[in-house]
Amino acid sequence: MPKTKTSKEEVLQRVIPILRERGIAKSSMSELAKACDIQKSHFYYYFSNKEQLIKEVLATVHSYFKYNLSKIIANKDLNISEKLEQVRKLIDKMFKNANSGCIMANTALETAHLNPIYKDEIQHFFADFISGLQILLAPNYSKEESLELAEQIVQDLEGGILLMRIYNDHKYINNAVSRMEKIILKTN
Repeated sequence: MPKTKTSKEEVLQRVIPILRERGIAKSSMSELAKACDIQKSHFYYYFSNKEQLIKEVLATVHSYFKYNLSKIIANKDLNISEKLEQVRKLIDKMFKNANSGCIMANTALETAHLNPIYKDEIQHFFADFISGLQILLAPNYSKEESLELAEQIVQDLEGGILLMRIYNDHKYINNAVSRMEKIILKTN
């Protein structure tokens, strides 16, 4: 019998890995409720429908990533190499999770042509990712170069995540992260 006392935050934390792995279309509210060990009706206490749940999942992931990336960048006690090590750990935690990749990109690929309701949150996530990388690039590059390189790095990382999923091999994301570090440190 499903338990009944579960906070909204607990529900979100439990559904994120499921949605990251299975996607939106293959995740019914009934399956998500079962995975959270709650009644389906409990979902509707917090979320009026599946779309609202997905929006809140994406907002939660975005907020977590933005907060942690900003915290790393703003840490004056870390040099650039130490910041990059922390960024690598954040990328590992966010994207290497059970080879399921990036929930933002997964959701964009799955829904963009059908229903663009998640587009704004996904765009803000990637804009914040690019902006954070720009800050790390700023000491070695002009503003224009920093933007172009930050966009290139995000594209490379997302491609690495996609190939990691396709081939079930972390080397693709690891190589993209290594290229990011070389570009930021301006080494060959």
